[in-house]
Amino acid sequence: MTKLIRESSLGKSVIVLAAAILAVPGFTGLSIAVDQEDNGIPEWTIALFINADNNLEICYDDFTYPWLCALPDNDEVDIVSWVDRLSTTGYEIIEFSGEDTTVSYAETELGFGLSSTLRDFLIWTDAEHPSENLAVIMWDHGSAWRSFSSDDTDGSRMYGPDLDQALREADIPLDILGFDACSMSSMERLYEVGYSEYVDIMVASEELVPGNGFPYDSMFAPLMQDFTRTPVQVAGDMVMGWESYYHQSQRVNLAAIDVNKFMAAMDSFSEWTDDMIIGIDLFKNAYNHAAKDAYADCGTQFQLDMIDLAELLYEELARCPASDEKTALSDSTLGLIDALKDSVIAISTSAVTRDTRGMTVYWGWYGSWNSFEARYLETLWFPNETGWGEFLELFNQK
Repeated sequence: MTKLIRESSLGKSVIVLAAAILAVPGFTGLSIAVDQEDNGIPEWTIALFINADNNLEICYDDFTYPWLCALPDNDEVDIVSWVDRLSTTGYEIIEFSGEDTTVSYAETELGFGLSSTLRDFLIWTDAEHPSENLAVIMWDHGSAWRSFSSDDTDGSRMYGPDLDQALREADIPLDILGFDACSMSSMERLYEVGYSEYVDIMVASEELVPGNGFPYDSMFAPLMQDFTRTPVQVAGDMVMGWESYYHQSQRVNLAAIDVNKFMAAMDSFSEWTDDMIIGIDLFKNAYNHAAKDAYADCGTQFQLDMIDLAELLYEELARCPASDEKTALSDSTLGLIDALKDSVIAISTSAVTRDTRGMTVYWGWYGSWNSFEARYLETLWFPNETGWGEFLELFNQK
């Protein structure tokens, strides 16, 4: 089921074209002159950072590339990509224009798991394909907060704040950041994206993404027909295009999140976490029941849907004896639910994923917490700045 939740008042990010032409690493044959007289830049650029330097290369060839080529040409929408393959050295620079799609080659082998490569891609996109609106798609393996963009040739992959670093160093505002990768719609990842203050909307899945990935022809068909569509409309199109392809038959999910609204909800999350810590001795059983019953990403039983978790906790608290702690935690739980729901622009669920609400959070216990505690607390801002890490430490000591 697709649910288009609300229209936002997000403003456009106008990208200013630098006068200099950026040099592409390992490549000198592609530069595009921009008409400075009438500032005739396109309305949209869709830029794909495709790391197929791993076992997903066949998925790119069989699905992503044909779908992108199937999109009709539109002078107001540039579709471009850098593609790193496992089977070749160097990377491809592709401009998709329907039947006139062109592929150029750079001989330098870049680590697509490095934040510096992503930074260079963003700067190149802004210099060579400036536009009024920018959507960037990250394509590869993903694993919630743990890592993403795994490059088998040089062994690089992005951890912790690497994405934030790339966004800050590039200094390019994004209207939409999409992840054609598994399990990336986590609160930990959203917090990192929001912390950078460079992204308005994030489109990603809580669940594993099938090898087919994003159905780009369905997702961007409305934009190719009407280039005046707003970022919120395009993000909604992406979610509805996803559902038109996958329907109800698989364990799939995709959500579009207003990143600014999500970051505003972190005040409610921190208040809720404080109340969770205060009530840990009184409500430990309620915590256990809610955590065990909440929807869990099939890739790991410890990445739980946050809103489903909070709703179940509220039901569990209703069974507990009256107390000031219960009142405070019940109130902050409802406040958190409302704040997080307000950040969800659109969501697609299936019969199997009907309990997903848009984002997960890591709730590690026992063996999982013992394995990931240090990494979770030492590489991420989210658990340390919201109090969630302190709660998990106390929970696992009880």
